[in-house]
Amino acid sequence: MEMRHAKGEGLWNGKAFKVIIMAAGMSRRFGGNKLLTGFHGRPLADWIFKAVEAAGCEPGDVTVVWHDPSVAVLSEVYGYNTCYNAAPEEGQSVSVRLGIEAAGAARAYLFLTADQPLLSGQTIAGMLSAFPLGKGKIMMASWQGKVGNPVIFDAWFKSELLELTGDTGGRRIIKLHPEAAVRYEVEFAEELMDVDHVQDLERLSEILSSYSDL
Repeated sequence: MEMRHAKGEGLWNGKAFKVIIMAAGMSRRFGGNKLLTGFHGRPLADWIFKAVEAAGCEPGDVTVVWHDPSVAVLSEVYGYNTCYNAAPEEGQSVSVRLGIEAAGAARAYLFLTADQPLLSGQTIAGMLSAFPLGKGKIMMASWQGKVGNPVIFDAWFKSELLELTGDTGGRRIIKLHPEAAVRYEVEFAEELMDVDHVQDLERLSEILSSYSDL
């Protein structure tokens, strides 16, 4: 498995990529729609929407897969395309399939989850810049050996992504093709931290507050 670092510079060709933000989860463990929960003055999902904008992604290349209409309204402020997932209970694979179908043709697909508020636009742009287009690769964000989201799939894997079922997501494809995996090292561990429980949100809030105190 190759390792690429977050210090790469250079412009990435946004037209080659489609960005898919998965924002249709059921939030069962959280006890409510976590994506609309306030986090330092903004809805949680707004943090990833803003990070994608900061990365320089063209709004027309971004698709937000949603279930709650309020999430769609929030994303439309940024000019992003939206796609309704009527069956989020069937698992993450539904959002993957709907997102690809709505996004259309691309040379690669970047998948993000909407519950990583400390993921930076710099990291997103860095991954897009570093991704080796046309070489059949899968790039995962990582920190000191731990992998997470975002993930970029070369279009070579499109058919396999569309055939996913249940809640396995793209991890199944990564396991089937370990030779294709490329890791992109992020600068801070908390960029990979997502929100499943209220306690996770509280922990991320403490981390963000500590940044402000520096």
